[in-house]
Amino acid sequence: MQLFYISDTPRARWLALSGALVVMLAVVGAATPARAAVAFTARVASIAHNAGTVTVTGTGDPGDLVTVRPSDGAPVDARVRTDGSWRAATHVEDFGDHTFTVSDSLGSPARTLHATTKPVTWAGMVIVREGWNRSLKVIAASGFEPGARLEFSVDGVPSGSTKVDRDGAVAHRITGIGFGRHTLTTVERFDGAEQLRMNNTADQAGDPIVDDVRVDPVARTVHVEGRGPSATDMRFVDESGAPWSLVDGTDWIVNSDGTWSADLAYPAPGTRFMGITAEVHEGGVLVGSATTGAMIPFPVTASVQRFTPGKLVLSGTAEPNARLSFTDADGAPARDADGNEVEPRVPGSGAWTVTLDPRTLAGGTVTVHATGDDGPLGSATVTYR
Repeated sequence: MQLFYISDTPRARWLALSGALVVMLAVVGAATPARAAVAFTARVASIAHNAGTVTVTGTGDPGDLVTVRPSDGAPVDARVRTDGSWRAATHVEDFGDHTFTVSDSLGSPARTLHATTKPVTWAGMVIVREGWNRSLKVIAASGFEPGARLEFSVDGVPSGSTKVDRDGAVAHRITGIGFGRHTLTTVERFDGAEQLRMNNTADQAGDPIVDDVRVDPVARTVHVEGRGPSATDMRFVDESGAPWSLVDGTDWIVNSDGTWSADLAYPAPGTRFMGITAEVHEGGVLVGSATTGAMIPFPVTASVQRFTPGKLVLSGTAEPNARLSFTDADGAPARDADGNEVEPRVPGSGAWTVTLDPRTLAGGTVTVHATGDDGPLGSATVTYR
């Protein structure tokens, strides 16, 4: 007897299709797991006091709608981002205590937040320009929020920050300030927001200070010294801008450490007042100057007006009120008939005349010496026979 069987081919196809369907359902189930809910939270992130802006942030389900209702302001809606975070900037009307009710569209328990706004003022600030150190020092005895952070920028370039002390005082130095006019911007930050922004103009001058001018008529030099910006070049000019030469024949010195000194060559004969302007240059640019001067003593001169064996009359010039003294060829002082040294004062005109007894002098020459309050002013020697 012959048996009849259902074809194996349709059966195999049916079994394969059933298996594929099971696998596909398994894959679909694995690709779409259940999404975990994000906890609904809310907190005050920042307070811009003068603006009355209170920013509230938190977490929630992505796509959820969050509503923040201030006690004295309009409600604000915010949509939860895909990362589960949200942010809402609210506005309150007056300074004081404020309450914020925060709710979501999923019916989570509402959150209640509190914030206090207050007026933020600027009491005053002093900017000390320390030109020689290339710095600005910002000083305030009080007036800033204790614990606040002050951020500084010069001409738009960030230049450091500092923390306000518990008394509201600040002392901060900003270094590396170039010469010229600058804008210093100060920003006060606390409670997570910028509260104040202030602009001040600061002129950073490179003017030096002349501490001392000494004239040495004997060495024929004029010494000047003082303080000024370090790492600069200096020269010294007269009223017309023409440079005074240094004793070594050059025109320039280098101020390397904030102090400077120079020995200027003696001015031309006939100069009574020597005007001196100390110029400071940086990179070939004039950045500051200070003007001073030196009184050049009258030159000491002497000539023989009359000579006889018993009488020697000398005359000449010297600094008014200077004390004169006379020595012979051996260096012995000239004396009068009473044995006192001859030491007259120069009249106000600067011209002097003295009579000596040549019989008390040796060597046939006389040297006249002039001495001022600061020391010797010069000398001159004449031969009388």
